[in-house]
Amino acid sequence: MADNWKQTWKDILNALRGENAKEVEPTLESDERPPSEDPGNHQTLDPAFGEESSQEEQIALMEPAPAEPSADTIQLIESDKDLEGSEISPAPQTSGGSRGRGSNVFLYAILAGLLIVGLWFSGGNQLLARWLAPAPPAPDVIATFNGGQITTTDLEEHLKLLVPEEYQAIVRSPDLLIQVVDDLLMDELARRWAEQRQPDRDEEFSHTMQHISEGINLQSLDVQLHQSDIPVAESDIQNYYQLNKTQFGDQPLNAVREQIRQQLVAEQEKGYVEDYIQRLKDNASITRNFELLDVPDPAEDDLRRYYDANLDQFKLPRQFNIDELRFAMGTEEATSRKNADDALLKLRSGATFEEISQDTTGGTLTVGALVSEGNRDPDWDRAVLELTAGELSDVFRAADAFYIVRLNELQPARTQSLDEVRSTIRAIVQQQKMEEWFQSNGMKTLFTLKGKQYGLGSFYKEYKELPMDLQTQYSGSKGMQDLAEQLIERLLLVEDSYDQLLNTQNKPLTDEARLQVIKQMLHQEEIDDQIQVSEEEMLQFYNENANLLTLPPKARIRYIRIGLGASEDEMKAAQTKADEAYQKLVPGLLQKGVDFTEIAKQYSEDPESAAKGGEYPGWVGESEDLMTEIQLHPFHEKILTLGLNEISRPFQVDDSLYIVQVLERTEPEKLSFEKAKPYLQEYMTQQKHGQLLSQLSQKLFTQYNVVLFESVLQNYFNNIISTPATAGGMGN
Repeated sequence: MADNWKQTWKDILNALRGENAKEVEPTLESDERPPSEDPGNHQTLDPAFGEESSQEEQIALMEPAPAEPSADTIQLIESDKDLEGSEISPAPQTSGGSRGRGSNVFLYAILAGLLIVGLWFSGGNQLLARWLAPAPPAPDVIATFNGGQITTTDLEEHLKLLVPEEYQAIVRSPDLLIQVVDDLLMDELARRWAEQRQPDRDEEFSHTMQHISEGINLQSLDVQLHQSDIPVAESDIQNYYQLNKTQFGDQPLNAVREQIRQQLVAEQEKGYVEDYIQRLKDNASITRNFELLDVPDPAEDDLRRYYDANLDQFKLPRQFNIDELRFAMGTEEATSRKNADDALLKLRSGATFEEISQDTTGGTLTVGALVSEGNRDPDWDRAVLELTAGELSDVFRAADAFYIVRLNELQPARTQSLDEVRSTIRAIVQQQKMEEWFQSNGMKTLFTLKGKQYGLGSFYKEYKELPMDLQTQYSGSKGMQDLAEQLIERLLLVEDSYDQLLNTQNKPLTDEARLQVIKQMLHQEEIDDQIQVSEEEMLQFYNENANLLTLPPKARIRYIRIGLGASEDEMKAAQTKADEAYQKLVPGLLQKGVDFTEIAKQYSEDPESAAKGGEYPGWVGESEDLMTEIQLHPFHEKILTLGLNEISRPFQVDDSLYIVQVLERTEPEKLSFEKAKPYLQEYMTQQKHGQLLSQLSQKLFTQYNVVLFESVLQNYFNNIISTPATAGGMGN
């Protein structure tokens, strides 16, 4: 049985409420993380998915996103503002489904500044209209439209539905409340649009809503199991308290009783949930025809036919085996050239590339690399093609850097043999056979659950909606059988939630989710499908803003982390340990330090990285995630001041001391047009999206005679900030 079923199903509910957590880069801390302080965030097990499945895998299985949904909710009044904590989306998107997240936050921050200015002016007419709005028909009417109105009571109910009680304080702002009203208005207008569009006839819409409804019910079932069905005896609570008194300090039992109960529930949950699902299986009639998942393997003749028909795919260009020093120009072209000239002189005097990389400033070393012709700048290819095997080049310039290259070997262009590409071809042909197999057998019954047949074609639809990495994980007969068994478990749990009438209990939230999907469909059809960004538009923008399009520097590192502990004595011991490790690495003049990998294995308190000699996977640099960058900026700032192969003195970030060695680094990179195109495409699409969104908002306002009475909303806001929030919500 899998971990995190509770968190998974809660995340589905959170997605509807607009509480999706941002992905952050892994920090250099250990993999242990403190549990969430959210009282509703209980960790337990997921009986509907395999033990190794992640939260994202489980969400993907339970609720595929609609085809190319937009992540934006239409805002009718202030389209250039974000609603924190109340914008809704029907489901977390799987990989590849999000348009709004760019590859580098710094480029998008620059571009977004220009976009915000445009949206500010585009919203001016709406702001003026708001100032000139007529008097409200009643003191509690926030907005009116043809045939309806939005009241303060409607606003309260909407907030209670979407925003958990403990987070409602964050919407105590006039601007944010305006956007909640926008959402309510759009709900009404979307209902009218849906009457004409009739989305329930759309197979993808129905499929999406089925999964969303199931996910909401499963969340409620999980909460019910956790809060009601798993018993904890008072004697067990008292025993736990006595055995862990130091953990609770001076707190009496009454103060921590619920905390202990939750802990004991979590400890019992795995076995309880496994038994719960097994009882459902024991009481259900299930027949399995899993032999239908045995897709025939490709024969040798199949592989040969594909190879012969696709020879062009397996042609390799000429390849260079090289040693190289690269000196990025940055803003100091003359300095970079001098550094390269000095390095070349040393190389010709007998120094090795490795020795030069340690003594030379600004050079990036590559040894024994295999580079295909055409993968570098054309000037680089021309310079290296002039060399003979074993020859060292002069300093030459290509694009934005100076190079010194030794050509070790020039490998001629050739066509790979079938044996070389057999595994690649087998995977391709296997996929083709799988498609043919499931298409021809799609109407056959894979399993029967309580007399209801579930077809092979339906199962394959679920499989194809998984992210590619999960399709790989569940590939093959055994993987697909595991996936089918998890599907049976999910369906049993869904049916149990219906038996307990949880679908009726959750109808308001399901109805709200349906509205959000409808709004996304409206958004897609009325805005997103109209957006086109031409090559000429991107090139013009690039020429006008090329100086802004620069990637920040990054570094590849090894590190040692030593936790500071909580007490003063622990902190002193940590500092002593860090100093001792540093002295072994950098003992002083005329003394050779111990290899960093050995010291990392001995001293670092991050077991996973220590086992690899302290090597950090990937590159370290300014993060595209704002919260991550706030947390790690001191770390990045320190690393980017270190020279190549330099070992830092111990320095503190948060609750740990670090010793870092820089293995490789990149300089700030001014992007060429080709490299900038993905960023430009994203930015200019969003720019046009904002313009069309403003137009659509104005069109709908006019069409349905929408009027917002901001004075009523301001009075409402003044009232709630002068009245303490109660258990029932935001006050009156």
